[in-house]
Amino acid sequence: MGSLIIAFSSPGQKPLSVATVDDPELLRTAASIAILEAEQRVVAMAKSDPVRARLQDAEVQRLRTALEILVPGLAKSPHGVM
Repeated sequence: MGSLIIAFSSPGQKPLSVATVDDPELLRTAASIAILEAEQRVVAMAKSDPVRARLQDAEVQRLRTALEILVPGLAKSPHGVM
């Protein structure tokens, strides 16, 4: 299982890692939220640019697949976006 890294970043600067959390449930929750937020951006984008939204949706599916591979139990998690 991986770790969740909390980072601070300012525009134009490299992110600064400020903490690492090893809680597997928190990692699953954060991954689920990342997927959910990406899906919400697609929905918002679809109103103004449907073609770009479809392309972005493909990226969301790629994100979901990658996180499900990297975060054990994500697809079965109660926080899952499935």
